[in-house]
Amino acid sequence: MGSRETMTEFLQQNDSQQSGQGISPVCRARLDALLDADSFVQLDAHVKSRGIGSGFEREAIEGDGVVTGYGTVDGRLVYVAVQDPTVHGGSLGQIHAAKISKAISFAASARAPFVGVYDSGGSRIEEGIAALEGLGDVIGALHDASGEVPLIAAVVGPCAGGLAMAAAASDFVLMSEDKGAIFMNGPMVISATEGNSVDVAAIGGAGVHSVSTGLASITAADEKGVMDKLKVLLAYLPDSFEGFAFAADAYDDPNRTEARLDEIAASLDDGYDMAEVLELVVDTESFLPLSAAFAPEMITGLGMLGGITIGIVANNGKRLDARMNRKAERFVKFCERFNIPLISFVDAAGYAIGSTHEAGDLVDSAAALTRTFLDCTVPRISVIVGDAYGTAYLALNSRCTGADLVYAWPTAEIAVTSSDTAAHILYRKDIAASADPATARQEFINRYAREVAAPSVAASYGHVDEIIKPSATRPRLVSALDMLIAAY
Repeated sequence: MGSRETMTEFLQQNDSQQSGQGISPVCRARLDALLDADSFVQLDAHVKSRGIGSGFEREAIEGDGVVTGYGTVDGRLVYVAVQDPTVHGGSLGQIHAAKISKAISFAASARAPFVGVYDSGGSRIEEGIAALEGLGDVIGALHDASGEVPLIAAVVGPCAGGLAMAAAASDFVLMSEDKGAIFMNGPMVISATEGNSVDVAAIGGAGVHSVSTGLASITAADEKGVMDKLKVLLAYLPDSFEGFAFAADAYDDPNRTEARLDEIAASLDDGYDMAEVLELVVDTESFLPLSAAFAPEMITGLGMLGGITIGIVANNGKRLDARMNRKAERFVKFCERFNIPLISFVDAAGYAIGSTHEAGDLVDSAAALTRTFLDCTVPRISVIVGDAYGTAYLALNSRCTGADLVYAWPTAEIAVTSSDTAAHILYRKDIAASADPATARQEFINRYAREVAAPSVAASYGHVDEIIKPSATRPRLVSALDMLIAAY
């Protein structure tokens, strides 16, 4: 064949590929839903699986069941690997895995996020040890890239066995509620072992991983919803561990005050929703809750403050338990890896009470959360809204664990225990001997609150930088964040 014929044939094939042929409709739809139009560039488009001579091999198909490459999301470079369930069930073989590993490594080198779109029945059984080697390489590539660039898993179908570990090794996991499932052993294996009938959703669906395990950071009704929310998440994240993340076009008045916060502070004893406090402080409509259904009494999420991405840890339950601790610990570690400043909102009366809690993970998880804050070097601010008692106070981003700035509302109480409990322990004899025990008890409670637990006392020891008007929380935090980033 001459050069003219060669070029004619090549151009015909190239035009076919450029028109979208060579990528299955499933993968093309997923790429189109995630990436900017016409931005995708494919890697390793022509590689095929390699047989190992076992006699069990299936037909070698170009691309080997996964589309990898790079493109842009809102103009930002992102590397992707999209599994194709129409090719051998999306099963992971050695070449399939090598393509994913290469995309992850390229993302780390380019300082760009990596997104894995998982839809696979697991490792390719007929490839034996070769498939396991490939799986090990994927997990190794994720390990090497961890802390270098954001790693995001979008689970829109089954994600079984070793690939479940790959999803769990990501910084964030998004799952579709209709088809997404993450599990080590499938329904057939579990049914054979336990003698009962289970389905994929029951063992590893979005409901399981959003509520029970906390593995799912975000869920959506379907695949389109996952892609939409993934793009929103990316807008909060930096490209890599270098530098801070700034919103390109976000604006909200940095000096905005909120009278509603003064009202909330005045009625703390009547109950309130910490989520409302957060919404009033961050840039308008910028708060993105993460793992919201898991340990919901501990709120973790990303937001914008003056156009800068921040991480938020805020307890919405008075007493911390092990699940709350682990949720906060994991989130703080992510913020530390990617230079995301942390702001905590604290109203904690202590740790969960009960023999079941003590016999569980409570002590170790509390110590782990405290260590995580001690190791954290990003700019950190704490806002003490209400109670801050005992070791719960220490664990939640206190000055003792390295918070750069600590603000307190006038409603804050900072002490070893509550004023009520302290009065009972310290003055029980005086109360019992009083002619009016109820009145005496209240007087001692007020005295302890005023002389020991008041935020002014903590401020006198240097553990609170300023007692602020609740309505002025936002402007104070915006100013403080600007200062800390400039000094970072």
